[in-house]
Amino acid sequence: MSHRHYRYPMPGMPRGVRHPPPPSPFIHRPAPPPVKQKEYEDEQMVPDGAKDVQNISHLQFVRMFVSGRLAFPAEYKEPAKEYSFGYEDLQDLGFIGQGNFGRVTKMKHVQSQKEMAVKRVRIITDQGEEGESLSLKRLRNEVETIKNASDCLEIVRLYGVTYHEGDCLLCMEFMDISLDKLYKTVHTIMHQRFDESIIGFIVISILRALNHLKSCQQIIHRDVKPSNILLNTRGQIKLCDFGISGYLVDSIARTKEVGCRPYMAPERLMASTSYDVRSDVWSLGITLIEIATGQFPYQNIYELSIFKQLEVIVLGDPPFLRNNDIYSQSTVNFVNQCVVKDVKLRPDYTYLMGTDFYKRYANEQEADSYVRGYVENVLAYCLSQE
Repeated sequence: MSHRHYRYPMPGMPRGVRHPPPPSPFIHRPAPPPVKQKEYEDEQMVPDGAKDVQNISHLQFVRMFVSGRLAFPAEYKEPAKEYSFGYEDLQDLGFIGQGNFGRVTKMKHVQSQKEMAVKRVRIITDQGEEGESLSLKRLRNEVETIKNASDCLEIVRLYGVTYHEGDCLLCMEFMDISLDKLYKTVHTIMHQRFDESIIGFIVISILRALNHLKSCQQIIHRDVKPSNILLNTRGQIKLCDFGISGYLVDSIARTKEVGCRPYMAPERLMASTSYDVRSDVWSLGITLIEIATGQFPYQNIYELSIFKQLEVIVLGDPPFLRNNDIYSQSTVNFVNQCVVKDVKLRPDYTYLMGTDFYKRYANEQEADSYVRGYVENVLAYCLSQE
């Protein structure tokens, strides 16, 4: 780092003298401005509507929301409530799983008896400044995206943020089961086919969530997969894990955050410098094929090297859902539209939300009760096998 050299004029210095005489130790010299500590840089492209936060560091941004307050919205005839809280007010109920960039634990807020999913994100890492910057950037993405999507019922809620022993704790809405665990239980333990109507309701919720991110925040999720789709016994289906979400500029994403490679669209794996929301449509299609068939569409892909994975997805034929009388032609057609390999021919959210398949399930009046019953049956079966 280069340092600027300051020259301070001395009292009574004659004109024409270019350099002042050596200062007397008794003459006060103003101190040079302090060198500011290097702040973490945000590499995300921020749209004009967010210029108020684009120039602050990731850590400063997160601290804006660490107010020691836990806010629960009004729901199910319960009024909105707010509490002062810290880590000592939380009761650990056990490990849930590993998120995209943090460990997730089930915890209870003792005073309200509210159960939450708490994601613990390590701020200080052993990976140096670059690793800490990446961790903070993903943390900021998560906080900012969920906070701004609080009016979208298909996105998990954020209740509050606090710190504990160098970790940042994101206290979020607790959901009963991930789609990943749900479909594996149905196929491998219950030995049943995955319910076609549940596939339809998943499509409705996830497209609504993705479209909300795009239309209201100009954000693309970039990590759609079964483990990031959650369900509960209230019949709700929600999208979570926004650590690698990114801003769209003129509807185009230009940053290269890495998601789960096997779910990534071919255009994201190629040398192309940009992609759009249709890459998330591909990921949704891969997810739907996986839950419908009970296995990942690219068989044994996790056993392949990274370069072989790229070759299979980019150069190979796209997967598709077969019409084998298990699912209706309407469902098969919708799913296969999502995995059209040529991004120019692949539909976007607007097109998919205008299909007869989407309209059929979007207009279903008993969707919540149907999903609730299905989730309760699967959870009950899991308990009976323990």
